[in-house]
Amino acid sequence: MKWLKIGGVVFGALVITALGIDAADTITGSRTTLLGQLISSEIAGVCPKDMVEVPTADSFSCVDIYEASAGTKCPHQNPTNEQQTKENIESEICKTTSALHSEAWRFITREQAHTACMQAGKRLPKSDEWYVISVGTPDDSQKCNINSSGVQKTGANTNCKSAVGAYDTIGNVWEWTADDVINGQFQGRALPNAGYVTQVDAHGIATVTNSADGSNLFYQDYFWSSKEGAYGILRGGFYGSKSDAGVYSVHAQTLPTSAGTAIGFRCVK
Repeated sequence: MKWLKIGGVVFGALVITALGIDAADTITGSRTTLLGQLISSEIAGVCPKDMVEVPTADSFSCVDIYEASAGTKCPHQNPTNEQQTKENIESEICKTTSALHSEAWRFITREQAHTACMQAGKRLPKSDEWYVISVGTPDDSQKCNINSSGVQKTGANTNCKSAVGAYDTIGNVWEWTADDVINGQFQGRALPNAGYVTQVDAHGIATVTNSADGSNLFYQDYFWSSKEGAYGILRGGFYGSKSDAGVYSVHAQTLPTSAGTAIGFRCVK
């Protein structure tokens, strides 16, 4: 028993020493150290199964893999009007989800989308967060649903996938973001007139537009804006946007109370 106790003490000392030596490496992000491996095992699986991790994001960790859809316990699996969306949101057992080959939840206002995300323990992304989510999605009608007559099931376009692994950020349905544009002003600056995107800021929002010709650098994406009124921001385009859709496609001329067949959302947390 004495030798067992001594052995245990020695082993414990070795582990503590290893943890101490490895601490600096772990703080700098190394996952090859013993402590780093222990911490990594704790943070593995940080996202729910219907979300994917976004390691490059500062303000959130996870995003819905697919456009949001009504959960299996919702009164209406595929809402076709605002009243059905209202009934879903008022149901205590209805939770939005992100599921492959489901119907994208449409006919939903921005505030309803915000509420739906919150009830699922998530939230609606801001415009700059949506940009991080969408970067790397191919601006291609052969890969994304931007040139058809209707909405397709979530994830049906297997190649319409962003760098972080989110499907259909371009096309299928416009996606709500949690921002406002008031009289043409967004985050302290005036937005350009409606037109083709020719220059953007660090968050993919147009700073310069051209009313005549689209830019190949920005994939012929289009920007909608108005100098008067209070609007929400939609991003990505929808099934009928054609070349106007894309990562840089922004509709900053949509009332937050708008709801229709071509407007949906996804959540982050």
